[in-house]
Amino acid sequence: MEDSTEAAPAGLADVAGIAALADPLRRRLYRYVARSADAVGREEAAEVAGVPVHTAKFHLDRLADEGLLAVEFRRLTGRTGPGAGRPAKLY
Repeated sequence: MEDSTEAAPAGLADVAGIAALADPLRRRLYRYVARSADAVGREEAAEVAGVPVHTAKFHLDRLADEGLLAVEFRRLTGRTGPGAGRPAKLY
């Protein structure tokens, strides 16, 4: 019986990342974010891809989970303190 607590064999994570790019929409989002000079928000990515924000969020999060995109949180409005709102998730 295989122990599920063992680390994945070397290279398996790379295969999963490549498999994540098999979806055409996910690949298009990845290319857009990877080529952007600055971090990209979900709304911007959704608009560029021509899909609803929740669809872009799903695919961007999958790419981040596979280690293909880095995630950061930042307030885009420049406001600070209480009432400034939640920081945006950027890729």
